[in-house]
Amino acid sequence: MSVENVTGWNELMEGNIIKSVFNMFDTSLAGWFVPILFFTFQIMLYIKTKNITMCWISGLLFASLYASSVFINSLSQYILFITLSIQLAGILFMIIKN
Repeated sequence: MSVENVTGWNELMEGNIIKSVFNMFDTSLAGWFVPILFFTFQIMLYIKTKNITMCWISGLLFASLYASSVFINSLSQYILFITLSIQLAGILFMIIKN
């Protein structure tokens, strides 16, 4: 009987449930699981609050936690911080405009 390896199964058998689930989703989305969550969170927060400052502050917290974690993709880290830079530019523009 042949046993096939399933993504995340080894981590699950070691008792690392979070790492197992993360590996499953990250593998299925080609390493873009966290950036997709980030952009979804940013869009939903802006739609609900219409406050770009709140989006920037919460996005900065999210991106800094992501950058200091072991689940890091170097390209996605740059994209997250570029998005936050654009949001900061929008905030500064709104301050200067008023």
